[in-house]
Amino acid sequence: MKMYYVDNGPHIKSSYNTSKMMVHLFIALLPIIIFSSYKNGFLPYFNGYGTIFAAFRPIILIIIGMLTSLSSEALFYYFVLKKKDKQELFSALRYSFAIFPGLFLALIIPVNTPFSILIVGCVFATIIGKMLFGGFGYNIFNPALIGALFIYSTYYSNIISNGGYLNKMEIDTIAHATPLTNLKSLNYINSYSNIVSSFGDLWDFFLGFIPGTMGETSVLLCLLGFMYLLITKVIKWRIPTIYIITVFVLTAFIGYYNNLGLWYPLFHIFSGGLMFGAIFMATDPVTSPTTSFGQVIYALCLGLLTVVFRFLTIYPEGVLTAILTLNMFVFIIDKIGATVRFNFKRGLISILVLLAAISIITLYIANTIGRTDEVDDKKFNIINIIYEDNKTIYTVTHKAYHGLIEAEVIINNDINEVIEINIIEQKEDVWSQIENNNYLTAIIDNQKKLDDLDTISGATFTSNSLKELVRKVLADYNKKR
Repeated sequence: MKMYYVDNGPHIKSSYNTSKMMVHLFIALLPIIIFSSYKNGFLPYFNGYGTIFAAFRPIILIIIGMLTSLSSEALFYYFVLKKKDKQELFSALRYSFAIFPGLFLALIIPVNTPFSILIVGCVFATIIGKMLFGGFGYNIFNPALIGALFIYSTYYSNIISNGGYLNKMEIDTIAHATPLTNLKSLNYINSYSNIVSSFGDLWDFFLGFIPGTMGETSVLLCLLGFMYLLITKVIKWRIPTIYIITVFVLTAFIGYYNNLGLWYPLFHIFSGGLMFGAIFMATDPVTSPTTSFGQVIYALCLGLLTVVFRFLTIYPEGVLTAILTLNMFVFIIDKIGATVRFNFKRGLISILVLLAAISIITLYIANTIGRTDEVDDKKFNIINIIYEDNKTIYTVTHKAYHGLIEAEVIINNDINEVIEINIIEQKEDVWSQIENNNYLTAIIDNQKKLDDLDTISGATFTSNSLKELVRKVLADYNKKR
């Protein structure tokens, strides 16, 4: 009598087939690794920026990431799972593809991340994100994204103070941390010149010569990797294609609603690691749906969440948090996908409900960000005004990245200019950047031409908030004169 056993997975192909898939994945990543090393290391060095060590820094980060993940997994197998036989240990490591969490993590962090922070992040990604769930094939969340979330939530200020996303050449030539942080500082709606031109043009975005994480900037190389992975049947087309199209359509509507051109949705799909995340992270076979209908639902939800996180939260990128959020619901999405095979009507209803939610939320975002006066009223508040001799003293608050900045702005009535800015309270973790660059003095010196005053790299949102605070104080002062 034959016995049959049924379980809930994970269902992974043989080790041999999986090994071939991972080799193909590494080949697809190889051009991105080479470009990242060139753009963030050798290009600045050949243009006279940085040392020879800085030129090799991207490669060193990637090697450290891979070795740390491999070592962490080996130690876990040896001490926790008691695999002390060398052959057994090597076999376990060979088929768990231990280098990939560290490789991916190195590619989705800023080039100036300290080595020590990368090591801690890789250990966290490997042990917490992968091994505690049972190892390769059993993890619920993408391990590299878990490691990145840990790094950003714990050490973000350390990374920014160390140079952040900008390589040695970008520090001298670009005033903003990333295109999306610049967009957020502009309240999401502005001209092409303010949103795109400060980083070059859309061709620079497509090729990847813009600030960003180590491996996420080149749309061209991500698309080439996508084509290679499709040809070798490592991934399916549904998740990346529908995810990217969803973000494009939603941001195109938001742009159209606010009288912006086709460049606006292109800016969004070329920025923030969307292409890299959609192609290499969202398609992880362990943490993404296996049913065709489930993949459609998953991709639509990823697109919606990415837009929501970009426009309605303090975190401008959106891709990392969208994928991790949806990882939690993959088992539910797959169950829906499985039932749809026998009940098409239920699947159609699910799609219609999801599209209705997408439409409502997109209309809300488009309407909200387009109302600059209403947004400004919520950001800026005058607490008190004191008229003292020839001075007018404003006590005001303005919304910044991590809360309100409360400041005292003193205006000399004889010359109708700001002569002093005193910060009463602030919660910004990049405030040292403001102080080190004497930015308050720079604002006073350039108060008549604040639009021409560059923001501070690594503190874009905070420095822009300070400019807006002074701009609005002066506007109120001139109105009441």
